[in-house]
Amino acid sequence: MSTSLTTSTAAGRPVVEPTRYHRELLAFLRTDEQEVWDWIASQKVRAEYAEAVRHELLKSTYRLDPTTSAELYRAAKTAADRLGHDTSITLYQAQNAKGLNASLAWLPGEVHVVLHGPVQETLTEAELIALFGHEIAHHWLFSIEDGAYLIVEQVLAAMVGDRAASAAHERTWKHFKLYTELFCDRLTLAMTGDLAACVSMQVKIETGLRQASADAYLKQAEEVLRGGATKSEGVTHPEMFIRARALQLWSLDSTGVDAALETLIEGPLAIGTLDLLRQKRVAQSTRAMLEHFLAPAWIQTDTILAHAKQFFEDFDATKFFDATRGRDGNLDELTQAIAAGDDPLRDYFCYVLLDFATSDADLEEAPFAAALLLSRRLEIEDRLVAIAGKELRMTKRQFEAVRKNAATIVAEAERHPDDVQP
Repeated sequence: MSTSLTTSTAAGRPVVEPTRYHRELLAFLRTDEQEVWDWIASQKVRAEYAEAVRHELLKSTYRLDPTTSAELYRAAKTAADRLGHDTSITLYQAQNAKGLNASLAWLPGEVHVVLHGPVQETLTEAELIALFGHEIAHHWLFSIEDGAYLIVEQVLAAMVGDRAASAAHERTWKHFKLYTELFCDRLTLAMTGDLAACVSMQVKIETGLRQASADAYLKQAEEVLRGGATKSEGVTHPEMFIRARALQLWSLDSTGVDAALETLIEGPLAIGTLDLLRQKRVAQSTRAMLEHFLAPAWIQTDTILAHAKQFFEDFDATKFFDATRGRDGNLDELTQAIAAGDDPLRDYFCYVLLDFATSDADLEEAPFAAALLLSRRLEIEDRLVAIAGKELRMTKRQFEAVRKNAATIVAEAERHPDDVQP
């Protein structure tokens, strides 16, 4: 198996970056939600909270003794040592457990893992190490960067708990949870170097089987994904076939796997199912499109610039309008971003263009001609034409004349801007 891992030469332990989603969400919350971030970051885990967690563990579990449960503690310590995670470990057996599972009760500087069901009797030594590695990876993620990713989770929890929370907040929370499981799987694989043990452990935990073939399940996962577009319906954990396939892809090439998994975890880019990060991405694409569209001096009337500020308060003509960049800049990235969305999302960009093309009646047909030319470069001209045909009060003859002569109309406006500006 080929893995693209980097290791700390000092400690010899695997170094696995949080997923792209984790990193982008961390940067987003730190800047776009700075007030909430600063408030959450200022709160420290209080001693009474820690004691409450310990007390609940003692009430609802059986604390395993390191002497009588030596095999479990040995596997947990092996995982911690390989991860370079030097913390005390306490293991528990859950009461009234239904099925197999393991969970982490997070406390700073302490690892508390609760086992559910007959885990020891079901898993091999290698699988036990993988299981504990996954749970310790959760603790490791919340410990790195001064607890930044723990703050991410707490900020999202606060947002979702707010009565004003939107569906985008819920989706962001869900995606963070799903990507966290994939990250912990990756760190476990990097620690063990054993894809088969990581996959068979997951299969046994999910099914309760005493024997499971990793190779057979990886083939099954491929069959599922060959069957067509699939999106995770999991709330806290991705489906087992997604986790297995994600591990396999990451073991082959860690550099491009996040992009490959985006549709499986987040689904296709659709305007009706945007999370916070995708909302920002669409907003950035909208701004980029307006910068290109409003670059020429002739279209920068007070009316249109005021309209632009309704979209983006800091939209400053002197800062953003650059004729060379606007007219001749590379639109490939914007075109790809628009193409990645569903039809309603492409319609949204068309409506934005049409909105600005009709915002200042004194400019007559020149802005619409410019919108047609830009839509052609963005590969959404047909959609813009269909929408404009329904929305504009133009005869078919007028419409076709503008479409046919769009380049000439815009060129004339650029040569004689005083003729189109009031």
